[in-house]
Amino acid sequence: MKKKQKSSSASVTALGPVAHIMTSVSRGGLELYVRELIVKLHAANVQQVVVCDQHSFIQGDLKDLGISVEFLAAGSRYNPWRMWRLHAIQRAHRIQVWHSHQRDDMILVALAFFFSKSVRHIFSLYMGFARKKDLLHRLVYRRVEKLVTTSELMNSLARERLPVRASQIARIRYGRDHNAFALAPAKVKAIRKAVGATAGQKIVVSLCRLDPMKGVREFAEAARLLDYRMRGKFLFVQIGERTITSFDGEGRPVFLPESESVYRELLAAERGAQSTRYFRLLPFQKDYVPYLLASDYFVLGSYDEMYSLSMIDAMMAGCFVIGTNNGGTVEQLQDKRGFLIEAKSGAAIADALIRADKSAPQRKAMQKAAQSWVMQEHTWKAVLPQWLALYAHRQR
Repeated sequence: MKKKQKSSSASVTALGPVAHIMTSVSRGGLELYVRELIVKLHAANVQQVVVCDQHSFIQGDLKDLGISVEFLAAGSRYNPWRMWRLHAIQRAHRIQVWHSHQRDDMILVALAFFFSKSVRHIFSLYMGFARKKDLLHRLVYRRVEKLVTTSELMNSLARERLPVRASQIARIRYGRDHNAFALAPAKVKAIRKAVGATAGQKIVVSLCRLDPMKGVREFAEAARLLDYRMRGKFLFVQIGERTITSFDGEGRPVFLPESESVYRELLAAERGAQSTRYFRLLPFQKDYVPYLLASDYFVLGSYDEMYSLSMIDAMMAGCFVIGTNNGGTVEQLQDKRGFLIEAKSGAAIADALIRADKSAPQRKAMQKAAQSWVMQEHTWKAVLPQWLALYAHRQR
């Protein structure tokens, strides 16, 4: 197995650099994952160039590793100047494989190199998408060698909604570093103390962008309902950041209005909970694994989640997982790996937590099944060789 991986890495190195284009300035699961993927590929000796916005938080870590970083100004996916900039980057680094991680970036790359048949283009599709079979999308997907998804659901939706052939679609799961979850008990205990958990109190964590579609309002509502019914048995901890859309002239972040609105509601919920300490709101955490390890339950209340990275991490940390009955969450929690509940309901979250807490044997069996599944499907040992093979071999 080791020999095969080494051979794939050498083949990729011989190709010339892989260029990752990620122009998002937000700090969410997608951005965190792309950074981690790049770091893992770097460790496997893959030559890479990262094309990002000057305000992207991922650039510092990558530069420290010696990975080339090129900046691309914000703008339209049809902007000729931005396309010219991609051509300049390609000439400077002799790139043969472009790897885009967002739809706007994919369209920009596809149009920029539409007539450059020797340039390969791989597109990772992580987010939900509507039916797109108009002329523009038929043209750009012709220039995508491989559309890579993370789940069987997304594969199915891609075949149904996008102008792609079945042979263009591949499924490569999210890769996770399971060694990062082996922390000293003292560090985990320190996190419990830092969030204000009392002895015997169960921590319920949600890790996501602060967006109404992520069900954060319902999470806060469940905290209020459970505090009334259970009198301090649960401490709810919401971790996340408002969605950043851009930066102003002074370098300050501009937030999505609906995200800013729900953030203020969560601040009010935290202030209202101060007397009984049942709800905490924490900012974006670069090192979030200790918070998962300190938690007993993980909740993701999304209205439509394609395939959650934070849920995988919660399973790896040993949390009991509760998710809403939609999208890729169903695939993740099938085979009794957690509870599925209706979306848009704080009461449903509260009831699921009470049900799980009252049935220790069922809860522990589901936690064990979830951990076993992620260790089989989602470790970098399983995932990284698939990326190396894809980069090394042009798809016919």
